[in-house]
Amino acid sequence: MKAGPRVEIVIDELVLHGFSQSDRDAIGESLSRELGRLVEAGDRSALSGLGDAPVLYSPNVTLQPGTRPGVVGSRVAQAVHASLGGPGQGGSK
Repeated sequence: MKAGPRVEIVIDELVLHGFSQSDRDAIGESLSRELGRLVEAGDRSALSGLGDAPVLYSPNVTLQPGTRPGVVGSRVAQAVHASLGGPGQGGSK
């Protein structure tokens, strides 16, 4: 199987309110793993127009109190991935 083009997504800052500092690493690892999976499984051509987007707005993520950090990271990754689709799906501004 031939690998597709290399994709690098850098998240300089992610602001999450209402979470314990001790959950930070677990949320980040889950986000990274899920976002990588989603990008790998999806249509990478949608990413070509983004370039070095200075800001990317994703939909809000609403979670129930007590949601496990791994689930938080996955849900945030899904919101970020939805915003990578360009106009009509969030997109860069």
